[in-house]
Amino acid sequence: MSIAGLYSPPQAAQSATPNATNTQTASGTATAPNATGTTTVTKTNGTATATKTNGNSRSQVYSAPLNRPIPVSFELFPPRQPALDSPIWAGVERLIQANPAYVSVTFGANGKSQDASLEALSRLRTYQVPTLAHLTCVERSRTQLADLIKRIFDLGVRDILALRGDPPKGQSRWQAPEGGLNYASELVHLIRETAASHLDNDESVDIGVAAYPAGGIQSRLDALSALAQKEAAGADYAITQVFFDARDYQSLLEATVVNGISLPIVPGIIPFTDLPRLQRLQQLTGVPVPARLQELLSEPDARLRFRQGVKETMTFIDQVVAAGAPGLHLYTFNRTRPALDILKFLRLAGSIPRDPQTAEQQVELLAEAAHRITLTH
Repeated sequence: MSIAGLYSPPQAAQSATPNATNTQTASGTATAPNATGTTTVTKTNGTATATKTNGNSRSQVYSAPLNRPIPVSFELFPPRQPALDSPIWAGVERLIQANPAYVSVTFGANGKSQDASLEALSRLRTYQVPTLAHLTCVERSRTQLADLIKRIFDLGVRDILALRGDPPKGQSRWQAPEGGLNYASELVHLIRETAASHLDNDESVDIGVAAYPAGGIQSRLDALSALAQKEAAGADYAITQVFFDARDYQSLLEATVVNGISLPIVPGIIPFTDLPRLQRLQQLTGVPVPARLQELLSEPDARLRFRQGVKETMTFIDQVVAAGAPGLHLYTFNRTRPALDILKFLRLAGSIPRDPQTAEQQVELLAEAAHRITLTH
């Protein structure tokens, strides 16, 4: 099954709304115009279903049972140590042995990190695990991007996460490189175009893009407009960037519905176990770490701090799943233990959301089993 196929609805949606709708959300008032189709949300027998009609989206709208197993995937950085017996690759192997739905590999801008990413993709293919290649527009011309896309295809990879990328070091604002691309939607179109010429089938590739749940009203509206453009260019699904409040994710889903955007949106989950890392992400993204979470992760007792972090992470996961998340994408930062702890927790639960009393017991059991090794990985 393709990665996009993981997020396809288990059954065809039935209902539709004939007219455009205005809805007030946390990101402002959004409109679903008739020209692009309309979307409705219905709940039947514990299932939340979004239906799009009269539109031309490539992706089906996800139908999300409220109590279900869901696919879990991992994001990895290309290991800087090339040797297969290096500690980093040993950790990667542990993640793969956990049988995630797929793994994604980040991509750097310069030649050295690009080669490391291609090498990581090549090695991961030998494990026969579905692999998603990140790709950014940073410091590459359109021609260079097309060549790189072909190299990714030649490795056998057919799944790409298309990102504009952050401004290069030393630049405060984004500026496209000479002969390069300005928007992720342009990269999506280029991937489709390259697949058509290099693989003779532009439909043989699945393309993910980024979504942004957090931020002020205007930034969310801008991100929503960009998401619509990425879908129109041929994206199949989206993975969110960092956020800490499940209500932001819920608001994003509501805004996509009323704007006729039918991309499945997978929440990107950062384990809430490492406060310094979360604070660094805050500096990079501008998304603040909630004061309550900072307080919990400032607990001096390492064992209690870990338990509190796991509990907060699982509560957060429960909330986004209840909101309709079609899957979970865990940002591992190449630290295997927190990601494996969360995956183990989900499998212990069997399906989520979990019964609160059972969930509390599982937090305690997992913390007792994992604290002895979490601190060293």
